[in-house]
Amino acid sequence: MAKSFVRNSMLALGVFVLMAILVYANVEFAEPVTEYVSFVVTTNFSVQPFLQRVGLTEKWESWDLGSLFEGWSEATFGW
Repeated sequence: MAKSFVRNSMLALGVFVLMAILVYANVEFAEPVTEYVSFVVTTNFSVQPFLQRVGLTEKWESWDLGSLFEGWSEATFGW
């Protein structure tokens, strides 16, 4: 168990370091790879399966979060 955790952590660290080198090197062939990784990291994340597994989706939908902002007025900033 601990051996696989260390191995997977080292692999993830290696991939992270490799991607950081590719991003900062500004090499022409690495541009599509870095754009793809950026796309995957920023768009393919959803907390919905986690909330369903934990059982918070029903509780989350019943909360009235809009009432928290009803009394707030828009502040004006000026000198």
